[in-house]
Amino acid sequence: MGNLENHLTLENLNNAKPYLVPHVFSQNYFNILKSRIRNKKLSDNERYYYNHFIKKKLQGMCELFEITDEITGKEFIRKDRIKKAISLLKKYSRKHKNMKILISGSFLFSDKFNDIDIFIISKYNKEDYRDGRIHVNYLPEDIEKTLFFKSISAISVANFKFDKVQIEEKIKAEDILHLYEIVTLLIMQKDSYLPELRDLLLRMEYTSNRVALNSMQLKTAADRIISSKNPIKLINKYVIAKIISSYNAAVLRKALKKFIEKNSIPEKGQKMYENWEIYNQTYKEALEVVA
Repeated sequence: MGNLENHLTLENLNNAKPYLVPHVFSQNYFNILKSRIRNKKLSDNERYYYNHFIKKKLQGMCELFEITDEITGKEFIRKDRIKKAISLLKKYSRKHKNMKILISGSFLFSDKFNDIDIFIISKYNKEDYRDGRIHVNYLPEDIEKTLFFKSISAISVANFKFDKVQIEEKIKAEDILHLYEIVTLLIMQKDSYLPELRDLLLRMEYTSNRVALNSMQLKTAADRIISSKNPIKLINKYVIAKIISSYNAAVLRKALKKFIEKNSIPEKGQKMYENWEIYNQTYKEALEVVA
């Protein structure tokens, strides 16, 4: 059931007053609701009337008009962003009828943000698009069983209720090492690497601690690495610490040796690439722990 209070503004409440008073609310109840929307402190009597009478009428309206919104991680969301998010949700729900839509990302919790991320679950393959600051991302139907969805939905506003399903992804050691190499190479090339870094952090924390970081936690961890003087050194230490607690020693040894061998055979006439040396040094240090 949605929270009708999240959809109310002083303007639409005042516009609706001729229809609400006295037919739905008494003048006193209307004033209490108005104070609540203004975030004014209510007296003990006003809180009693609100919780026992006014709120129940609002809940009844939600059911009657099928107003739904699922707000997850509300304690992390800025109050001034909730109504904006719900407004966007209504707009894009009209534009993409009968589709599951979710708003997530730094827009909800951060003072400064670049884009507003809107995710749409679709059974069709569609290209993402931008609408001003809005970044619309299409996700496949089975996305709700993934680690990525677990992360973005932890702090979100959605037009559907999602169940706490078991994550079905199997993250292999080779997947982690491959992603680590991509992040390191992008840093060395001075390319943008934030999406890949977030993916690495998300997978590492889940495989080592069975924790799915929410978008705020991911942003904090990624910002710490990006703002450091030597992000590669920090990532190397992080990967070593996490990967040795993520996999069976025999499985990890096999994967590490495979990658060291892969990165030890340069093309004919070529020297060992600098990034290969960095990878192998990290892998050798991890091997020393699990040997």
